[in-house]
Amino acid sequence: MSDSMPPGFSMPLGASLYPPPPYEFRRADQAWIQYEVDTEAIKQMLPPGVEPDSDPAVCEAWVCWYSWSTLGPYHEAYIMVRVVVDGVRYWYQPVIFTDSEVPLAAGREVWGFAKKLAVMSWDWGGASRGGTRNEQLLFTVERPAGQRIMTFTMAPEAPYPPSERENLPVLSFRHLPPSEQGAPPAASELVRLDVAGALYKSADGTPEFWTGRGSVSFDARSTIDPWHVFTPTKILGAYWTTADFSLPLGTVVKDYLA
Repeated sequence: MSDSMPPGFSMPLGASLYPPPPYEFRRADQAWIQYEVDTEAIKQMLPPGVEPDSDPAVCEAWVCWYSWSTLGPYHEAYIMVRVVVDGVRYWYQPVIFTDSEVPLAAGREVWGFAKKLAVMSWDWGGASRGGTRNEQLLFTVERPAGQRIMTFTMAPEAPYPPSERENLPVLSFRHLPPSEQGAPPAASELVRLDVAGALYKSADGTPEFWTGRGSVSFDARSTIDPWHVFTPTKILGAYWTTADFSLPLGTVVKDYLA
């Protein structure tokens, strides 16, 4: 880049919205439900060469409350599909919501995460909605406000051994439309992200990794946000962790323009 360019990592140069990675997260609460789904129903959401690694396909619905990060505090919700690309297995993220400008821009521009803004609520115990306290986490997603895209519940009941979790790299599809009529996309690539993190531990040294009962439903049949194609056919498990982690730059594993 020319020395005459204003300084900065991201647009607008001279007043960058976000700095270079890695982005740090502390005390992140993340819960997810793993389940089976109709394989044919989700194929429309996968780029070429990305295939479910099983039939029925396995998905996870994740909900997150990041109370502290170098991108600021925010909520997030996303779907992951367990896939295989050129013999390597990944968790691929076809859809994702956030409720903050900075992670929206950074996620789309750096890795290609297909983030949209939505209205989200992390309600642990039910009191924030005026009801009696209970044992469940309730996470809701609306887009636009008033149209419920997803309802997620989870009741943590027992510690879960972290070694039982199969950790796979995350895969995203970074696709930038062309700036000029008739030109190819500015970028069209699969990006691998390897996340380094550490679980919090209780006073007796037990990792903050919980399992229990959970449910997820996709309420609206929206053609704009078709999360309903990821409707579960069988719940496999529900989990909740509290952790620190770091998001670095990714690695391009497939360039569709090459």
